Amino acid sequence: RPAGYPADARDIAYRLTRRVHAEGGYLGLLIRYSLDNGKLSARDRALVAELAYGVQRHRNRIDHVIAAFSNRPLKELNPEVLDILRLGVFQLLEMRVPPHAAVNESVKLAKRHLGKSAGYVNAVMRGVAEGLADISWPGPEDLPSHLEVVYSHPRWLVEYLIKRFGEKEALELCRANNQIPTLTLRINPLRTSREELLEMMASEGWQGRPSELLPESIVDVSIPYPVLLDWLERGLCVVQDESSMLVSRVVDPHEGQVVVDACAAPGGKSTHLALLGGEGCRVIAVDRNAKRLKAMREAVERLGLENIAIQTGDATHLQRVVDVTADAVLLDAPCSGLGTLRRNPELKWKRFPGDIANLAGIQSRLIRGCAEVVRPGGVLVYSVCTFTLEETVGVVEGFLRERKDFQPDSPASLIPEALAADLSPRGYLQVLPHRQGMEGMFIARLRRKG
Repeated sequence: RPAGYPADARDIAYRLTRRVHAEGGYLGLLIRYSLDNGKLSARDRALVAELAYGVQRHRNRIDHVIAAFSNRPLKELNPEVLDILRLGVFQLLEMRVPPHAAVNESVKLAKRHLGKSAGYVNAVMRGVAEGLADISWPGPEDLPSHLEVVYSHPRWLVEYLIKRFGEKEALELCRANNQIPTLTLRINPLRTSREELLEMMASEGWQGRPSELLPESIVDVSIPYPVLLDWLERGLCVVQDESSMLVSRVVDPHEGQVVVDACAAPGGKSTHLALLGGEGCRVIAVDRNAKRLKAMREAVERLGLENIAIQTGDATHLQRVVDVTADAVLLDAPCSGLGTLRRNPELKWKRFPGDIANLAGIQSRLIRGCAEVVRPGGVLVYSVCTFTLEETVGVVEGFLRERKDFQPDSPASLIPEALAADLSPRGYLQVLPHRQGMEGMFIARLRRKG
């Protein structure tokens, strides 16, 4: 890559990285709110995203390099200095930025934000630029260390993956987690058609192809960002991964039904349910976060949907919130999000072992609350964008032990034939990035007897 990338893009990437590390911010949201003002060129925008996401995606690998050239332990470094070094080393490791440019821009950042640490940043960056090729890395024979350092996953997660999936699959999953995800769009048939959008893309020379799995999906999309914003604003489509689309298909809403989406915001699945069910299907979208529901109301309006009612409330006590008996309830529960590390790499560093049990407790309370609203003969679908046993099979089987009036109801006829082989003997679907090329998602369809 040529030298001369504008420093302002690096400056924004640094400030975003600090907000993720110091405030626990979510990178996707921070980038969206920072860059949607239209002041940055497409090239600068791409650079900001590449730098900010790259540091999160490859953090352990970068830190391994810094540690080799720092005369102080990383734990003792000023966190701001460390983040400037991370951005600089990432450019040398992954972006092939000329060494002098990576060093100079890192020193510039240090001078601008930290003053006196610029000399230290200069020394470490020069050391890395000159000695990068000589660094030794843990090899695959020590797989836990290899995955921790070379593939940048926290040690506890590496050990969990090896125990859960075995060594071969743990390596494949870590590798898949580090891939840059492509964009997937779900078309809105009330405003356009898949063919129409694909023709528009082809005529402009933009990338995108019809999904082989789902008729409403366009995958591997690459279009200019202002065009994407325009399409979203006009309600032509929404950005949604295919594993999330599968969830709504497993609910299988129909005309004349009442369907409740219990943890609905930001609304991707609710709006999909409303489209799949048709005008005569009533969707009630519930969420406890009023602020997120406001954004959801705007999305529903953009998409031209008139069969969604939005209510604020806690799904733990769903019966108090919705005064209905539902044909189907979807609980897309809050979870560790470990199935989404391609898109949300910062989650690797925000999650800890204790979180899993805490979340499983919340999910168990939610599924109990949602069950009360399902009519006899009705359906309860539980989904989480993760793969931990505690949050997936553990929650569902624990619920089924308590509620003998519910049983698994295989969604084999509701999902693409290509995925039917991935169903467990109990009829649960676990989607994983390295297996199906989608974000990780667990889906269980349960039916109430009677």
